[in-house]
Order: sequence, then structure tokens, then C-alpha cells
Amino acid sequence: MTTILHVLPHRGGGAETYLKLLAELDGYRQERVELSAARTALAAIPSIVQHYPVLARRAREADLVHVHGDAAALLALPLLGGTRSVWTTHGLHLMRRHPFVERGVRAVMKRTRITICTSSAEAHELEAIAPRLADRLTVVLNGVAPSPPADPVTAAAVRAELGVGSEEIVALFLGELEPRKRPLDAIAAARSARAEGAPIVLLVAGRGPLEQTVREQADESVRVLGFRNDPDRLLAAADIFVLPSEREGLSFALLEAMGHGLAVVVADGAGNPEAIGDAGVVVAAGDRGELARALTELARDDNLRGSLGRAARKRIELELTPERLCVGVKEAYERALRGGEIS
Repeated sequence: MTTILHVLPHRGGGAETYLKLLAELDGYRQERVELSAARTALAAIPSIVQHYPVLARRAREADLVHVHGDAAALLALPLLGGTRSVWTTHGLHLMRRHPFVERGVRAVMKRTRITICTSSAEAHELEAIAPRLADRLTVVLNGVAPSPPADPVTAAAVRAELGVGSEEIVALFLGELEPRKRPLDAIAAARSARAEGAPIVLLVAGRGPLEQTVREQADESVRVLGFRNDPDRLLAAADIFVLPSEREGLSFALLEAMGHGLAVVVADGAGNPEAIGDAGVVVAAGDRGELARALTELARDDNLRGSLGRAARKRIELELTPERLCVGVKEAYERALRGGEIS
């Protein structure tokens, strides 16, 4: 049995879904360690200092270390040269915010045997900053299992709980309430669409640094739900999924919405167009007017919502599957484990 030690920056986020899918790999014992008990930089420092000796010991004991995200990879950098290791980019969020860390990311690529990119966009960005290490890049798209058709009884019950009328069209924003996700764009667009006569109600589910600001926007067109542990019920009750984020890896929330057969609207930030292909609507990031027009059109056109939803579900069934994800990661593990010393 091969032991894989997963190193995460903290609990939560898309990496949790990723690890659940990798648990299906045969022949591997999956272990994990979180570097921090907190998600903010200042609050994280004490727990990182506390956890680092444990990480170092467990990394030496593991057959392969798998680091998740560029922030965790940079923190774990001193350990990566002494063990077989791979890392998954998960959106390159730190590097995309702060290009000055590119030098550190190049060092991570050099010390790890394989860099697993969750989108082609990430692979192109990394090849641009480290062309000599391009042979260590591999693209493994995220994937999810399609969900059963929505139960009308469940959908009606959820809508009733939330005070949504039977004739209203439900758009759903599901994710962390942080600036890069741009939840305020979704809110402004839903309000504009409602003002134009579209029978739309936006559900905003999640928590994060913008939560108080988001709550202040609640009105007849916006229901702010806070953190929810029943995303499948919300997806079953929704007609449209909206993700106006300025950058993503390959969002699991978006893929799950597609797997539910929802019409999806995304911003053209890195990762989003690659996720939906032709099975959704893409608008310019930050353009609230264009987003409002897209929501208005979808709210008024049942046939368009239906055709986009079917296309989205088919894309999940055929192209963005958990089986493909697991095969791709397993191939990366095998390459890393059989490789000689890296230089």
C-alpha cells in the first residue's frame, strides 16, 4: 500500500471535494495534514509554526507528498526537495493575486516531480514563467458525478422555505463571499434584471469577508442564506447558476451545478470558460450590465434554460467525470514514484 500525504493550507474549499474523489483510488492510503487552523494570513501564522514539525516528520514517512494550492506549496517548499512530491495548482490564486511570488512557484515546480494543473489556463501560465519545466506539467480537469434529475417535491419544498413564488425563476450563487468571487456583481445584476421585469430571485449561499456587505443588499430580489450544508437541495430548487468570479481553477460548485442540469452563467475569468465550454453563457468579468442582460434573457426563456441545462449535464457526463480525474492523478502519482532523482 502506497502512502500519500496530502498537504492542505487549511480545511474547506474545493480541495476537500478533490480529496474525497481521490479516496476512490485503489492501492493508496490517503493521509492529510493542514498547515493552518485559520484562513487569514495573520491568524494562520501560529498554527503553521505549530504544525510544521509534524508536517516534516510525516513527509519523511510518506511514499509521496501531494501539496494542494500554490500557498501551501510555497510554505512546504523546504520539505519538497527531500521527498517524492507532486502538487496541484487549484487555481494559482496566490500567484494570480501577487505575481512577485512567481520565483517561488518556479522553485516549487523544480522541486516537485509533477505539477498537476486543474485547467489548461494554469498550465499555460506556468509554462510561460518556467518553460524549461514544461515537461513536468500535466492537465487533469476536475470532475463530478452527474446528479439524478431534480425531485419536484424537494424543489417546491425548498422554494417554499425560502419564500420564493412558484412563478419566479431562481438564480443561485454558491461559494465563498470574497472579492474574487464577485458576489456583489451577481446581486447588482439580479436587481437590475428584476427592475426590468424579469421574475428572478437570487439566492446567495456562503460565508466570507463580504458577508455583512452582502446581507445589507437583501431585498425582494435577493435572499441571503449564509452558510448552508445542503447545497444539493439548493441546486435542486434553482433554475440558473451564476458564478461571476474573476478567476477559478475548475470550480467544483460550478461543475456540480452543471451536473444538476442548470443553465449556468459565468464570467470570463480564468478557468470558467474552460469549465463550461459551449454549455453556458460567458460574460465579461466585472460587467454587471452584461451579467444582468444574461440573467434577464435566461429568466424569460424557458427553452434556452432547458437547452443549456441539458448541454451542461451532458458535458459532465462525457468530459468532466470523477473517473477521468482519478485516472489523471493516478498517472501523475505513478510517474512521480518511478522517477529518479530530480534536478
